[in-house]
Amino acid sequence: MDFEGLVWRYVPRNAHALHLGFILLARGRWNRYAEYGCLYTSLSPEGARAEYAKELRRIGIDAEADQPKDLVSLTVGVARVLDLTDADRRKHFAITLETLTGDAEDDLESCRIVADIARLEGYDAILSPSAALDAGRNLNLYIDGRADHLRLMDGPDRIPLNYEP
Repeated sequence: MDFEGLVWRYVPRNAHALHLGFILLARGRWNRYAEYGCLYTSLSPEGARAEYAKELRRIGIDAEADQPKDLVSLTVGVARVLDLTDADRRKHFAITLETLTGDAEDDLESCRIVADIARLEGYDAILSPSAALDAGRNLNLYIDGRADHLRLMDGPDRIPLNYEP
């Protein structure tokens, strides 16, 4: 499947919406630390807010104590997207919805294995159920693929996430 539309993510206050400074160093569900990066985005502002809150809980930081962040939108066009919101596609990869959204290390490693395979098969992104928001969906982008398969631009939105403007 292809995807074209608006997605959401959080960045440090006043950082460029496409700030990618940490994606290679991040430990994530859909990437391997220091091997390949993944630009995590949500299909809704609520999804991005939920992902932010979940990450802070995971690392034990209060949102008000965290550095100021902005919620930003991006305009995305991506050619080859693996749709794991589809039950038949999950069956193909022998992965369950519970595994895709679980937080146990085995769940996370299963997602990374799917990401490894998807990248080898030429996918440029994975559309996945959100592990932070019921019925939410995330678009996880691999920006190291073919330049003609991915278009990223600033979106029209910038909203203070955890501070007053």
